[in-house]
Amino acid sequence: MNLENIKSLVERYQAPAIEVHSIDPNIYLIFYRVGEDIKPILDSKNKTLKCKSRTSAFLLLREAGILKTDFVHQTAYEEMIGFEHSGRKTELRETIKL
Repeated sequence: MNLENIKSLVERYQAPAIEVHSIDPNIYLIFYRVGEDIKPILDSKNKTLKCKSRTSAFLLLREAGILKTDFVHQTAYEEMIGFEHSGRKTELRETIKL
């Protein structure tokens, strides 16, 4: 699915839940939710769409008609403070109104 597909779904009031994930300080990926799974939004070459900033990802979503998204930042907090990895995801999750 690409941003044009998302825009079409928004116009029909069928937009999926959207998440923006911070992968690296300069890589932000946009995902849509299908049940319990998330799938990446694709670019015009059918590759995973990569944004260089959180703001640019939010702008693309706003242009597609998305009104809110979850921003997800994975952390390595347990590793940084010396705890053994518990197997749980450590993430910051925040709902953003666009």
